[in-house]
Amino acid sequence: MKEINRIKNVSFLGLLDGNPVLRYKEHIAINDFNIEVSPNDDFCIMNNLIQGTKNGKDAVFIDGCFKEFPPIRFEERIMWTLKDSMCYDGDTFKLSYYVNGEEHLFETKTKDKIAVCKCPANKNEDVLAFSSGFEKKYLFYSKTGEFLWQYTEDADDLKINWRCIPVVDDVVVVISMRGLRPEKIQGFNIHTGERLWGITFEGKGVSNTLFVGEDKILYGCMRPFASNGLVLTSLNPFTGELIKHVISEEDGFEVMPWLVTMHGRQLYYTDNRRGNEIGVIDVDKRELIERVPLNIKKKVTIGAPVVTDDKVYVFIDDLQELRVFEK
Repeated sequence: MKEINRIKNVSFLGLLDGNPVLRYKEHIAINDFNIEVSPNDDFCIMNNLIQGTKNGKDAVFIDGCFKEFPPIRFEERIMWTLKDSMCYDGDTFKLSYYVNGEEHLFETKTKDKIAVCKCPANKNEDVLAFSSGFEKKYLFYSKTGEFLWQYTEDADDLKINWRCIPVVDDVVVVISMRGLRPEKIQGFNIHTGERLWGITFEGKGVSNTLFVGEDKILYGCMRPFASNGLVLTSLNPFTGELIKHVISEEDGFEVMPWLVTMHGRQLYYTDNRRGNEIGVIDVDKRELIERVPLNIKKKVTIGAPVVTDDKVYVFIDDLQELRVFEK
């Protein structure tokens, strides 16, 4: 990778339909297209949507303008807010969502306090998955509000990783963690809840965040907790076969599994040790094929790289700076 640009006074970076989105003080830039905003407006890019607050009200950028949206609403690529209390009418939970531009209304009676929705969990069947019970339950519903099944984590010291629930075809993968360490990973039929396989282990060296590859295998990378080096995790979602590949035994990596991006057959990670670097792992070769030092003098923490077909973007929040690299 070769650095080709540094852009100052940027307050966030995102990706919208494959195009980088930059937030400046009074506008949002998408390539050559600018969207006027005020300094007090607060936006981010989440699941292929520009969303946040405009003039003090929840808003999402759709069809060329900002529109107000209900407290929980999601598009085809998933969108949610945490203002779940506003979605209850007595013991009835209500929300609206859109698939391919068509609005669907979801309504169900439940005694569970739904906190976060991940929907549609399966784009082909529009199965909706909800987190509940302080990250102890997943509830699965049809798009019409029919309860399908639920998974409850019974271990007192484990919680479900609601930030990562990979779905591959009809299999949903549930990751249970002690702190940030996976202790149990299971695969279920997303329609019936049939348990297909399960792994119980001490989570050293296994990523708690997995990405679906083009071959339908799940991949992630990290520095093992309380250990050295860099490890690639690969998991077959249909059989539960899990393999740990030691990519490097070098001391000093600070690679967190959630600060990783998968693009094609490569994982792009952020290393947050002093100076910072970004690196690239080829999942087929199982090799660290590129490392780019950022040489940042100030001690900072940076997020996962944003990757397109020809460029890699690194946003440094503490410096309000964006660095652009050509592959």
